[in-house]
Amino acid sequence: MLISTEAIALSSIKYSESSLIVKCFTLSDGIKSYLLKGIRSRKKTSLNIGLFQPLTMLEIDANHKNKGNLENIRSAKILYPYKTIPFDIYKNAISLFLSETLSKSIKEEEKNESLYYFIKNSMMWFDSSSNYINFHLHFIIKFLKYLGISPDESKMNLKGFDMINGSFSNYQKKNNFRDGEVITYFKEFLGTNFDNTDFTISSSLERKELLEFLMKYLKIHLEDFKRPNSLNIMYDIFKRK
Repeated sequence: MLISTEAIALSSIKYSESSLIVKCFTLSDGIKSYLLKGIRSRKKTSLNIGLFQPLTMLEIDANHKNKGNLENIRSAKILYPYKTIPFDIYKNAISLFLSETLSKSIKEEEKNESLYYFIKNSMMWFDSSSNYINFHLHFIIKFLKYLGISPDESKMNLKGFDMINGSFSNYQKKNNFRDGEVITYFKEFLGTNFDNTDFTISSSLERKELLEFLMKYLKIHLEDFKRPNSLNIMYDIFKRK
């Protein structure tokens, strides 16, 4: 079936000497993987590798057979050209990390408009903002809701957090209970907007602590989730900031 839809590029891997397999999150059908034959060769093709950079927003025409196999893209064009992300080393590192996190987290081949528009609108805000230092923390914490693993906020007055049950608690259990500053930071981000700057978290070390907490939380609740390789690259880049 020929489908015209918006899509957000998530990841790509080399296939043979000249081809590429690209994973996209589509507005019409959720996660889809496409085989792009010959796109890495010197021969002219209707598609360009540059279209499928992490979190690029696209309009595509594609054949969806919906049989669990690789699909085919007939044409693609950029829907929203980023103005700052490709030219800012810090924004680029964050985009790479978020695209890898999304690719490792979203598995279902089914339509999810609310998640699609969350990603789209978030990235448009990110591209236009100059105050983005905590954006990736906001994004991951808001993303938990779409995964169905957002924490129970009914007992946020309690000092600790039970990572298995996703609830605030004072009952300490081995290996899955956290308290201290990282939980204070976590509470601050819950329910706040991207442009909220009134946080006690201010250093790269504090951001790293909260981000590692979030990665562990995802690993506990999502089958086969692995810590993104791009996370360490992002840490290295932000040491300069």
